[in-house]
Amino acid sequence: HTKSNEVGGSYHMEMEGLKRSVAFLKEHADIGVVITDRHRQIGKYIREEIPEAVHQYDVWHVAKGLKKKVNALSKLKGCEDVGLWRRSLVNHMYWCSLSTPSGDGEMIAAKWKSIANHVQNKHSGHGELFPKCRHGPLHGRDRQKEWLKPSTKACEKLVDIITNTHLCNDVRKLSPLYQTYSLEGFHSLVIQFAPKMLAYSYNGMLS
Repeated sequence: HTKSNEVGGSYHMEMEGLKRSVAFLKEHADIGVVITDRHRQIGKYIREEIPEAVHQYDVWHVAKGLKKKVNALSKLKGCEDVGLWRRSLVNHMYWCSLSTPSGDGEMIAAKWKSIANHVQNKHSGHGELFPKCRHGPLHGRDRQKEWLKPSTKACEKLVDIITNTHLCNDVRKLSPLYQTYSLEGFHSLVIQFAPKMLAYSYNGMLS
């Protein structure tokens, strides 16, 4: 257990909690994989203190950042149609990871970047690792969104988001097998009984 007043505030609790968890686990087992959000300080700690472990990112957290960027873009004039692609983009991110159980980061990234072509109704010629989409024929299907036209403001800005270097680097580290949603679900349950806008004693929170 970690109290916020032990580490100078709640912001530092995540790091301290990780340190204590790692110390405990090292006494009982070898650590092979660590799955977290994109907290940069935690990433640095894992690289330096647990170099033998593979550090992967929870898909939900990366997808959450993607949704924010797509939402912001869809509010710009001439880019409204981008918002219709939000769910497909998020679903594709999950598929890229879960369809690559080996965790091959380069393959995950290649699959991810293929959607930059897909939104323009181009389904082959993506690249050497992932040359074409795996979906079947799309002709004749009812569509709720239009393909984005190449060279338009909406298309170019969305492609910029999809191919952003930082995002693609994060995509390479997506976890294909395990996610943190069980922990997120637990925290959501706790908040029902101990909302963040109220202050509780340590014993109160523990109860």
